Amino acid sequence: MRHRSTLAAICAAACLTTPLVAQSAQRWSLQASGLYVGLFGNAYEGLNSGPGGEVQVRVTPSLWSYGAGLQYSTHSIESNSDYSVGLSGVFFEPRRVFDIGSSRYAPYIAARLAFLKLAADIDIIADRVSRANDAQVSLAVARRAEYELSATGLQGNIGGGVLAKLTPRVNLDLGVTLGAIRFGTAKLKQGSTVISESDESTGTGQNVVVRAGLAIGLGGGAKKSAVPATRPATRR
Repeated sequence: MRHRSTLAAICAAACLTTPLVAQSAQRWSLQASGLYVGLFGNAYEGLNSGPGGEVQVRVTPSLWSYGAGLQYSTHSIESNSDYSVGLSGVFFEPRRVFDIGSSRYAPYIAARLAFLKLAADIDIIADRVSRANDAQVSLAVARRAEYELSATGLQGNIGGGVLAKLTPRVNLDLGVTLGAIRFGTAKLKQGSTVISESDESTGTGQNVVVRAGLAIGLGGGAKKSAVPATRPATRR
């Protein structure tokens, strides 16, 4: 009975201290991902879904990991595909991985809070018209100016995905999230000068984000296990 108790304690300790290898083996990691962003809602009316990308730094102290980074996507205008708008910003993303007993795959759930800016660059060409001897003379392209039309908002996303171990240092990350945003007022700016601003909110929008990326572990050593080791029972 004593031998069985000792063996059981050793097995339990081994199970507790075995790291979840489908996560990054290093405490810090750098991740770069390609995105496809679907847009819905009145704030995005007239815009098509579009591609994008993101880069983030993550820290993984346990089954939880935390990331912060930058994201960007571009969206063409339905009425004129030659023009597009950009959706960019910063984000914070906590993530919780689940141990399914696999050394290669680990599903996770995630949430994301992002501050985003929807912006379009506009070229305005003004023609100056003058009169000479009762005849109108149009002077071609008297002035050309570049403006930015933009609005900002706070966005929340929830979703999940799966991590697949490719090498001891590299993981493949596949995920999907659903989100919603409310934009503030729209501003028309020339350089740093605000030319005009709307009186009301630009509206609300929803999104579906599909992500595929690679996470690369940084540093030399593996992170410490968050679960303390359990000592086997000593013989009496």
